[in-house]
Amino acid sequence: MKKVILTLLICCYGFLLTAQTYHVGDLYTAPDGSQGIVYYILPDGSGGWVVALEDASPSCAWGETLNVPGLNDSDFDPWPLLNDHDGYSNTQILRSFQNNNPAFAAGKVDFANGWYLPSPHQLITLYARLPLITAALSQAGGTNLGTDRYWCSAERHDSQAWTVDFGVAGNNGAFTDLMKTAYARVRAVRSFDYISEGLSYQWSTGAATPSISVSPTQTTNYTVTVTAAGGGNATVVRTVEVKESPVSEFTVAATGSYTWNGVTYNESGNYTQTFTAANQCDSVVTLHLTVTLALETEVTVTDDTICAGEQVTLEAVALNPDDFIAPPTPPAVAVGDILCTDGTTVKPSAYAASGKTAMGIVLYVNNSGHGWAINLHEQGPMAWSTAQSGSIPNAIVQDSPAEAISDYNGSYNTYAIRTVSNPSLYPAAMAVDYDNGWYLPASGQLYLMYPLIPILNESLAICGGTLFDFNSSWYYCSSTVALARNMWSLDDDGNIIHYLPGLSYNVRSMRNF
Repeated sequence: MKKVILTLLICCYGFLLTAQTYHVGDLYTAPDGSQGIVYYILPDGSGGWVVALEDASPSCAWGETLNVPGLNDSDFDPWPLLNDHDGYSNTQILRSFQNNNPAFAAGKVDFANGWYLPSPHQLITLYARLPLITAALSQAGGTNLGTDRYWCSAERHDSQAWTVDFGVAGNNGAFTDLMKTAYARVRAVRSFDYISEGLSYQWSTGAATPSISVSPTQTTNYTVTVTAAGGGNATVVRTVEVKESPVSEFTVAATGSYTWNGVTYNESGNYTQTFTAANQCDSVVTLHLTVTLALETEVTVTDDTICAGEQVTLEAVALNPDDFIAPPTPPAVAVGDILCTDGTTVKPSAYAASGKTAMGIVLYVNNSGHGWAINLHEQGPMAWSTAQSGSIPNAIVQDSPAEAISDYNGSYNTYAIRTVSNPSLYPAAMAVDYDNGWYLPASGQLYLMYPLIPILNESLAICGGTLFDFNSSWYYCSSTVALARNMWSLDDDGNIIHYLPGLSYNVRSMRNF
């Protein structure tokens, strides 16, 4: 396929427009009117991810048993899966390979309007944040995600693809492989960023989306006008030639630069050139030039020459929208920031020059700027309990994995364990520095941490902390009490499972800030 790019500069005076700020749990309305719930904000605050209000399919196959070139094909190693953030590109590859087959998972989503099949990281992050968005889904008239397997946009190999278990086999929140021809649910997600939110599109076909699919029977010109909320706009004309039609050419005039005597100037300023006057003396000419800000736009087409009846896709892309639309100020505190002993947080890039001493890494921030941080180092391995114990007075018992990931009360749980008649029976809870604010995390807090481990490890490396190691198997015990076997734990595959007393597992304390 040929890719044709046309760039146009249109003169316009731009004014920065501050975009709306979203928080986790907010109702998001896309440019086409579809809606979803914001479930994740990027650490730099530039955008985030939204989950659709309804399933795109209650039951469908992922695809045929064929390897998809260019797609993540981890044969179960958590690192590639946790680092696969780009469900949009994955879905684009899948849809192209599967010819947009509506029977398959990638064909079920409204890709033309920005919805796509989530990547493994995006889907497991969604599961981790269910307790934070479930009420918002219901209030918006949506449907909660079912206790079922949901498809990711990544394959394991030619015959299997990845799902996240939302409650089928007791491995809630874990990556599970499934035959591509088997059936699972689809819940679409979409990205938003504050730059693209400020752009609008108007095609000559009447469409108002960044891309359109057309199937002309004769050579046709398509026009798109891209407008930035800050005041810039650009219009581009693109010709799709149908075979056996005359070749059509077009010329685009651009005013975002100025060419004088063969020299092109792209910025405002005073410029001089020297010419030879009629009297053979040098003549110095000064140009006082003002170049106005221009919105640059290009149109790509999958193939600019087609046969009658074929379909091509044209997409308008703004190249410099950030000149017109200002994203919101990044959050003061974000995931991966370093919590210091003086109670302040610093960005990882600023830590070395800050002169401060780290004590933890931020893993969650609520909409008020407060949250949780993990300890730089581990306090284990050790047993949660040294013997099969009875009930723990005042403990809140969580019966199922779904209930366990909703438990964020690690501080209270730790208190309840440490105040039993013989607290020495519970080494893990006694190992944390509870008097100085550290506690044994609840199972929901551990699970919320799991998709963020790559980010946390980057910051731990900067300040000399102990990294999470995926080269070996591990379990982290929580402070959440289970009905039958005493405790819930998190393993290196992302499973929330019962914890067996007496065995020795990892301990990593957490604190509020």
